Amino acid sequence: KKMKLVLSNAFRAAFGSSSSRTLDPLFCGVRHAAVSSFIGRSRTSITTPKVLPSLGINCCRGHSSTSLTAITPSHRLDGLDKPTVWEEFTPLAVEHNAVNLGQGFPDWEPPSFVINAMTMSITERKANQYARSAAHMPLAEVLAEEYAKKLNRPFIHAQTEVATTVGCTQAFYCAMQGLINPMDEVILIEPAFDIYSAQVKMAGGLPKFLPLRQHEPNKEGSTTHLNANEVFRLDMDELKATITPRTKILVINTPHNPTGKMFSKEELQDIADIVEQHPQLTVIADEVYEYIIFDKEHSPHVHFASLPGMYERTLTLSSSGKTFSCTGWKVGWAIGRLIC
Repeated sequence: KKMKLVLSNAFRAAFGSSSSRTLDPLFCGVRHAAVSSFIGRSRTSITTPKVLPSLGINCCRGHSSTSLTAITPSHRLDGLDKPTVWEEFTPLAVEHNAVNLGQGFPDWEPPSFVINAMTMSITERKANQYARSAAHMPLAEVLAEEYAKKLNRPFIHAQTEVATTVGCTQAFYCAMQGLINPMDEVILIEPAFDIYSAQVKMAGGLPKFLPLRQHEPNKEGSTTHLNANEVFRLDMDELKATITPRTKILVINTPHNPTGKMFSKEELQDIADIVEQHPQLTVIADEVYEYIIFDKEHSPHVHFASLPGMYERTLTLSSSGKTFSCTGWKVGWAIGRLIC
């Protein structure tokens, strides 16, 4: 509503007056472009036309015309207007009163200490104004200290190796925009979070899909249930064959969405050995689920960037949303070293 009011006032100043009939298509177009440029496709269930009606506005104050070209989305959005998993599954879950496995958000409130910290930042620290654009320094300093321990680094520079973002989704978007040149290839391990491929395409890259293969060890007569780590495997020979001179990025998501698989240290080391053979390759490690694990002793989370020689080849992404059950706060970050 606020955005619509601002646009309405702006158009009144520029063109004299505007009816809701002429403003609504513009508002829809701006909203569609803004959302699409951020995540590649809308997360809402609102349907926006691919080609918008003519605004009926010309440059003469107070006059209108239907002869102008309609506002249309850019070609970067071609093919990105298909329904998302949220648009398809959430209405079905509501209609049938079903458990919704199509959207990964916690359905409980953040713990009290998190709520208290947020309240204090507003009322006592009065952190309500502009922050440093690259990263809010108090958060960046905490992240630098924490990740230095996680990634076996003697030191991580908070000013140059940490960026804070509007959730991990924006961190991934910024990484694609900052690293991909037109027609660069990005390897996505399937099944994958559907936003990955959309954001690769938005940056002008080419998604290349590499499936996790289903593997069922021979346990005849056993009553033990297999877990995702045992069932889903990445074929290293397939990975080697997928990489070409045009391959710029390999995306690793562990713990993996949606299978729940956690890549073992041995698997990640095999991947690292392959990455070593391709100096043009950067790894994006999406680790937003790092604290949501079932067996820390036997199946711990392993940070890809903690492996020997991989910190300089990896951009590690994460966020506070899943960890603290505050997905709506959209606090994400990226950790890595840019070598020019």
